[in-house]
Amino acid sequence: MQGKGGDALNKKALVTALIILIVSGIGAVFVTTGVIATTPARPQVYGKYNFVVEIDGIVQAGFREVEGLNATVEVWEYREGTEQTTVRLEPGVARYGPLVLRWGVTENAELWNWMEKTLQGNIERKNISVIILNQKREEVVRYNLRDAWPSSFTVDKLDSLDSGPAIEELIIQYEGLDRTSSLD
Repeated sequence: MQGKGGDALNKKALVTALIILIVSGIGAVFVTTGVIATTPARPQVYGKYNFVVEIDGIVQAGFREVEGLNATVEVWEYREGTEQTTVRLEPGVARYGPLVLRWGVTENAELWNWMEKTLQGNIERKNISVIILNQKREEVVRYNLRDAWPSSFTVDKLDSLDSGPAIEELIIQYEGLDRTSSLD
C-alpha cells in the first residue's frame, strides 16, 4: 500500500497524462482541419472517338483515325569560352505535324484529287480543323491547322484473307497550330 505521497504522485501523473492527451487531441483537430480542403470540380475528360475533321472545300464523310496534332520547338545550345561550364539552351525553329488521316475507301476522291495537285506541282494549301465532340456531339475543343498540304497518299495492304475495311491514308504537312475551346 502506498502512502499519501504516492497517491499524490499518481494523481499528478494522471492529470499530466490527461492534459497531454487533451492538448494533443486539440492539436490533432487543428492539423486535420488544416489538411481537409475543398476539392475543385472534377474536369470533364472527352473520349478520343468523338471527332470531326473539316478541310477547306472538301467534304469527307468521316475519318477512322487522326494523329499528328503536335508542335515542337527545337532547342539549340550556346556557350562562350568565358562562361561557366553550363550550356545555355535557346529556343529554335518551331515544327508542326505531320497530320495523318486514315479512312475507309469510298467512292469519294476529293482527298486523292488534292494529293494529285501536289504531285503535279500545284501545291494547294488549305486550313484544317480537328474538332473534339462531347457525348451530345457538340464541339468542345478545336485544333486549327494553317497552310496545310498533302505530301503522301497510301492505300493500306489489301489481303484476301482479311475481312476488315480497305484503308486510305493521307499525310499532311502544316505550318501552324492553335487550340480553342468552347469554354474560352
